[in-house]
Amino acid sequence: MKVTFLGTGTADSFEKAQSCVMFEKHKSDCIIVDVGNGCLLRLGEVNKKPFDVKAVLVTHTHIDHTGDLLPLLKARWLSGVKEELVIFAPYGFKNWFQSQLESNPYLREKLRYEIIEVGEEKFEVCGFKVESVITKHSVESRGYIVDGVLVTGDTSPFKELYEKDFEVVIHELSLPSGFSTTHTTPDNLVQFSDLLKDKIVYFTHIYPQTLEKIDEVIKKIGFGKVVSDLEWFIRG
Repeated sequence: MKVTFLGTGTADSFEKAQSCVMFEKHKSDCIIVDVGNGCLLRLGEVNKKPFDVKAVLVTHTHIDHTGDLLPLLKARWLSGVKEELVIFAPYGFKNWFQSQLESNPYLREKLRYEIIEVGEEKFEVCGFKVESVITKHSVESRGYIVDGVLVTGDTSPFKELYEKDFEVVIHELSLPSGFSTTHTTPDNLVQFSDLLKDKIVYFTHIYPQTLEKIDEVIKKIGFGKVVSDLEWFIRG
């Protein structure tokens, strides 16, 4: 399995695409976790087409995680794709998506998709074994464990999340120490270091004020690697 970071930025990043992680097992077909602004450009840069994406796992509805969803669906329509894009998402996503279509009514009869709202459950999609996990953010949110790789999405850390069965974690690291937030800070990760230090940890979704002192941040945490757009790794 190849895992590629298509988008590692935040809403105020100007050199990175926003949140998107791609999983692939075959030459063309893939699934992605989140579909933030700019990730369609990154998809093209790794020689993928919109019709190669078979499913999207949405962590939550914030725009830096969903901004390219309508463009992806429209690109599939314009490419003549008849197959529905399967979208897994938290409860309430169907209503949110309909609100997006209200401002783009011409797309209603053109887009092909199936939305499946998930809680804490296990399922298979495109040959991947997936477990969805309820996470803790400012809106209804999910993390996803895809064949042993946990993508946290935006969340404040909690013990039960790290007790799940995974070998690799792609973890948000939004804000510096001292913030009280529904995101993750270095202090949070130090608190749970005993549960994470033996995992392979990749940090993403890092705000500029954290990036400014990233060497100090990683030294404090004591583990993990910061990743950028288009980096990738192989598992299994």
